[in-house]
Amino acid sequence: MSDEANSEPVVPSIPATERGNSEAQLDPENFLALFQKATDLAGGNSRKAVDLAHKLSDRLGLAESRVAALEEQVAKLQTEVEFYREKSKRAEDWLGKISGEIQEQVRKTIN
Repeated sequence: MSDEANSEPVVPSIPATERGNSEAQLDPENFLALFQKATDLAGGNSRKAVDLAHKLSDRLGLAESRVAALEEQVAKLQTEVEFYREKSKRAEDWLGKISGEIQEQVRKTIN
């Protein structure tokens, strides 16, 4: 993410008068100008937050789709593994049966 998302908002400073007191704060025009700047900053920050939320939401949606696809793939692979386990078991049983028959034939031949 960029530094913009993590940076502190800029707060406009209140200009001081030549005497250094806060008379400028009491000036309605100055107050309205500062208020407008604060409103603009808040609006900009709000837009940035909404944009960031949309981007994160999009990324979350993509991640969720990817997880769902991977879960589906895992389920298919588990089914395939079970199929080959059963096939392997049948082959082992068949080989055991053949081995037993061969041993029986050898015993009959020897005796």
